[in-house]
Amino acid sequence: MRRTLLSLGLLIGSTHFLSQPRIEAVARSASTEDKAETAPIVERQLDFREFSYKTTDGHAFDLRQYVKGKTIVIINYFAGWCPNSNRNGHVVEKIWSEYRDRGLGVVGVAEYSDVDELRIHINRIGIDYPIVVESTDRNHRKKSSHYEYRRAVGDKRKWGTPFYVIIDSRDITSGSTGVLSRRVYTVSGEVAESELETFIQSRLKGERGS
Repeated sequence: MRRTLLSLGLLIGSTHFLSQPRIEAVARSASTEDKAETAPIVERQLDFREFSYKTTDGHAFDLRQYVKGKTIVIINYFAGWCPNSNRNGHVVEKIWSEYRDRGLGVVGVAEYSDVDELRIHINRIGIDYPIVVESTDRNHRKKSSHYEYRRAVGDKRKWGTPFYVIIDSRDITSGSTGVLSRRVYTVSGEVAESELETFIQSRLKGERGS
């Protein structure tokens, strides 16, 4: 009986000893995923090009056409599987719903996500602004314009979602040069709701400075 109890005690101790690091690793992983990675809105001198991508339902989308009549346009580069994109997506949807009738435009650009991942992301947040697709394969990360723009502004994150490019209509170029704006504002991470709202309010119709 004593031998059986001793063996059982050793087994329990061994199991606890071996599983504890795994438990801690899981806890660290969960903590990392739950942590918001906010970043500031930064003005940049960057040649941001026009694009014509397909929407999630296969229709053509022309960015230059979309920005007409808008005062501020947010281009939201996201991945459907990214916890940061999923969390911050609710902020963008809220801002869009509040200011869409006052000159705000939003376009989501999906990166490295398959159809199911996009469907889950869109339905989870309830997105009703345009969503277009640049890439679906994670192996094409370094071939995307998303990667190019991030590197141009010093964003060294591996996947880099979300990443925002914000355009003021006063900076939009005329003609068909291929460049939509040479001055933009970027966010290399999750955008803080309060900062984004203040930024938008200061630039919308009827609220611009003289």
